[in-house]
Amino acid sequence: MATLETQIPLPILDGHQHARPAYARGPRSIDSLRLLRISVTDRCNLRCVYCMPEKGVKFLPRTALLSPGQIETVARTARDLGVTHVKLTGGEPTVRRELLEIVRRLDAIGFEDVSLTTNGLQLNRLAAPLREAGVDRITLSIDSLRADRYRKITGGGRLDLVHQGIESARAAGFSRIKINMVVIRGLNDDEVADFAELAREEAWTIRFIEYMPLGESRVLEDFDGGDEAPGLLENHEVRSRIETRIGPLFPVNRASETGVGPAEVFTSEGLRGRIGFISAMSQPFCEQCNRLRLTATGVLRACLFDGGEIDLGPMLRAGADTASLAGAFQSCVAMKPETHSARGGRQMSQLGG
Repeated sequence: MATLETQIPLPILDGHQHARPAYARGPRSIDSLRLLRISVTDRCNLRCVYCMPEKGVKFLPRTALLSPGQIETVARTARDLGVTHVKLTGGEPTVRRELLEIVRRLDAIGFEDVSLTTNGLQLNRLAAPLREAGVDRITLSIDSLRADRYRKITGGGRLDLVHQGIESARAAGFSRIKINMVVIRGLNDDEVADFAELAREEAWTIRFIEYMPLGESRVLEDFDGGDEAPGLLENHEVRSRIETRIGPLFPVNRASETGVGPAEVFTSEGLRGRIGFISAMSQPFCEQCNRLRLTATGVLRACLFDGGEIDLGPMLRAGADTASLAGAFQSCVAMKPETHSARGGRQMSQLGG
C-alpha cells in the first residue's frame, strides 16, 4: 500500500486535494477494461432536475440509434478484449422497444454479468421478461422516498409505480437489487439516513452518489448549494449522517459485492444489506477506472466528464471488422484523462450515465 509520502495530489474541487496512489497504473491500458456501459436510448420518461436542462432536450430520431445487431457487434468486440460486465442504461432503457432483443443478444455472448439501471416505472410489466431474457441484476435510481418530493425532482414521476416495480422485480427473482440515490444539498440530503435504513430491512445495496454537474442540468427554486459546487454534498458528510443514525460503518471486501463498479461498500451491525458511496467529485477514482461508455448512437466515450470519444457509427454501417473495432477500443482507452474535470459538457441522458 502506498504511503502518503508517495502519493500525488489530484485536485478536482477548489480547496480540496486528492491522492493518486503511486502504485496505480492508470486507466489507459486495455487490460484494465472490465465494464462497458451501453446506452440503448437517449429518451426518458422522467425529467430529473440534475439530468435534464429546464427546456428539456431534443431527442434523437429512433433511426439514429444503434440497432440491436450493431450493439451486439460492439459488445462481442468488448468481450474479446476482456470485458466481463455490461450495463444497459439510457436515458431510460425500458423505453427502448427492442430492449428484450438487445438483452437476449448480450446474454448469448457469455458475459459474466448483464445488468440494467432503470427508474423502475416500467418494471411492473418488464421485470419478469427482462429476467427471462438474461438480465442478472437491476439497479434502481430513486432520489426521494417522499412521493411529493420525488414528483418534484423527477418532473412528475409516481413513487407508487416504483414500489410496484420493485415488488415485480422481487417476484421475478432479482434478489441483488441496488438502489442509487443522487444526493443534492438543499434538495434531498435530509433523507440519506432514511435511505440507509432500507439496508436494515432488505438485503440490498444502497448507494449514495455525489451530485455530478453535467451539461445544463437545472436546479429548483428552493435549491441552495451554499458555498459548495452546485448541489454538492460530499460523501464523507453523508457517511457521518448515516453513522449517526445506524452506527459505525465497516468496509467489506469489494470482491464480495456484485458488479465491478466504483462504489466503496460498507456494512454495519444489524444491516441485512450494504451501504455504498460513489464519490466522483470529492474522491475521484480515475486511476482505477475500468469502463468505457457506448452512447445510443454508437459513440465510444472514454469518460463521463471528458471526451476522448470515437464514433463507431460510420464503422458499423460500413461493416467494420473485429480488428478495426478493437483498435477503436484501444484508442479510446488511451484517451482517458488522468483526472476528470469539475463539470461535464454534455447531458447525462446523452451519455448513458
